[in-house]
Formats: sequence, structure tokens, C-alpha cells
Amino acid sequence: MGVVMLLMFMPPGMWIPSLPNILEAYDARWVLPYFTALTPFMAVFSLLIFGSLSDRKIDAGRLLGILGLSGAVFVWLSFSSLAWGWHPGWFLFFQACNALLSSPMIPLITKVKLANLPNPEKSFPIYSMGGTLGWLCGSLLVSLLALDHSAEVGRLAMFIRIGMSFLCFTLPSTPPTDKQSRGWTAALGLRAFGLLRDPELRRFYVASTLLFIPGVAHFMITPTMLTAFGSEHPTAEMGLGQATELVAMLFLSAVAGRFRVRWFLVWGMSLAVLRYGLFALGAELGTLTILWCGVALHGPVYTFIAVAGRLYLDKRVPETIRGQAQALYSLLVFNVTGIVGAFLCEWLYRGAVIEASNWPVFWWVLSGFAALPLVYFLSGLIRKTSA
Repeated sequence: MGVVMLLMFMPPGMWIPSLPNILEAYDARWVLPYFTALTPFMAVFSLLIFGSLSDRKIDAGRLLGILGLSGAVFVWLSFSSLAWGWHPGWFLFFQACNALLSSPMIPLITKVKLANLPNPEKSFPIYSMGGTLGWLCGSLLVSLLALDHSAEVGRLAMFIRIGMSFLCFTLPSTPPTDKQSRGWTAALGLRAFGLLRDPELRRFYVASTLLFIPGVAHFMITPTMLTAFGSEHPTAEMGLGQATELVAMLFLSAVAGRFRVRWFLVWGMSLAVLRYGLFALGAELGTLTILWCGVALHGPVYTFIAVAGRLYLDKRVPETIRGQAQALYSLLVFNVTGIVGAFLCEWLYRGAVIEASNWPVFWWVLSGFAALPLVYFLSGLIRKTSA
């Protein structure tokens, strides 16, 4: 499971941090906000359906392997279309096809881990480190091979994704647990939306979604900012976030059980506000070191929200709907936020940076936005504690 995680996250670790610079090199920077919004939009159609399929019809590991093999072809085609000089619209089309197939992979591997690992609170973060290592290795490999501005990244990513897919067929058995649900509501995975009727789960879903909207700027805008302030290897420097993520996951595993998971969510939201503040300060002073500190905070932010959040969710949903609950989390936190955040961050970037040349304003606005879900989630915890 750890090796599958490593190989699953290595390809996006190669192309996502380097994508702004790759598109710029092929005169296609204008498609970046459309890519950032289109790929999560396509996932809307597949996340709940495949999550429901794993709950009702097919082993989660086997389904994971099928999706990985199918999506690998589109990863290669998307970047090859840039190298071939095709219109950037083809890049968007092939990436949309890839998103349709690959977006369900994270909730599926999450289901496999939570169903098969002993003592998930301690072991889940450790096995999740495989994904962090994969992303970090992918980012470092791109800069090591001097591919920060090259579409050749897509070819390497395809081979890695194919290797991961074959390994998925060796994962521990995770058979369907819901053999009674029938009808189109169950088939489309729409039962997961019933979880929003629970006040505690609703607060968790809504706060996480709002927080990740400004988070889109981390990979969409930060590499451009690093380059603007003199960075020669922005893709490798973005890997600082994955390096600290390893430390944060070790910490989460070590202290699991000593603190309620909800307090890790509060810490992660607080650090997200601080991260954007550091970006604003570093831009104001023109200091790469402070910007690197902001990049490094990505690790604990992701760990204390996304990793701890999946544990938080798994403890609060019925066994028969766990796959769909994790899929709904991915749908809201990584896909709805991607659609909204792509255009919001691009609109703000064009107004504050391109037109006004004011990087600090860009990041201060996002810092204020990130404070809203923190206040919302924390106020709910305070009311529950005092009740």
C-alpha cells in the first residue's frame, strides 16, 4: 500500500508544481485557470460513482488498477500534444479525460488502507507518507533532469502510473460491503449527501471546502512567484512542502490518540492562514527565504487537514458508505474548491499582480479568506463543548 501511494503521487508531483512554467514555455499559460477548474469539474462525474461502485460491486484495489491504466494514456497524450505543437485545447481535453479516471484513485486507496490497516489512527499517517515521498521524489526528479519547462514530464509520468496500476492488483482484498442498496441513487453515489444532515459532519465538510478554495493558489500561483523573485529551481523548492509533510505525518502518527482529531483540524486551518501571511511578508520584503517558509507550511497544513480529516470522517460514517463518504470529501475539498478557486485566484492574481504588481495584496486577501472557515469550525466546536 505504501509503494502504491508513492507511485500514485509521483506523477502529479512531477507536473503540478512545474505546470505553470511548462505552459509558459509552450505559450499556453492562458489555459492554466481552465485546467485548474476543468479537471476537478470532470471529477464531479466520477468520484461518487466509482466510490459507490467500490461499496457495492467491485473490489476497491482492482478498480484502482483499472482506472490507473486507463488514465495513464491520457497523461501522456496531454503533454505530448504540447510538444507536438497542437492547440492547447487538446491539453485541456486529454487532462479532462485523465481527471475523469484518476480522481477516484485517492478515495479508493484511502478505503483500502482504512479497511486493512491495524490501528488506523497510528498507521494511516505512516502509510500516507508514501504519497508524500512520491510527490517529493517527482518534484526533485523534474528539476534534477532539468525538465522544469519541458513537456517530457508527461512521458515519465505515464510509465510511473502504469507501474502503479499493475501493483494495485496485488493490494489486500477490499470487497464491497453494501450488497443491499439498489436504484439510481445508490448507483450514482448520491446517498453520501445525506451525511450533510449531521451538523458535525456538515461543519467539517463546509469548513474544509472553504479552506481549500484559497489553497488552489499554492500550486497554481506560487511557482510563478518563486520564479519572479529569482528562484532557478521552483519545482524542487515546491518540494519543501512535501519534506515537511513527512515530518508532520510522523508527528500525527506519534501523538494519535492523545488529542482529539478535531483539534488537528483547527491547527491545520490556523497554519493555512499563517502560510498566506508569510507569502505576503516574503513578497513585501522580496525575500526568498520567507517564501520558502510559506511553502514549507504546506506539509503540516495538508497533514492536519486532509490526512487527519479522512480519519475524522472514517470514525463518523457507517461502514456501508465509507467509500462514498471519502469520495464526497474529495469531491468537495479537491474538486469543487478547484473549480471555484481556479477562477477566484486567477481573477485576484490578474488584478493584484499583473495589473497592480502587488504580490502582498494577493496573499493578504487569501489569508483573510482562509480565516473564515477557521472561525466557522472553531465556533462550532466551542458551542458543542459548552452545550
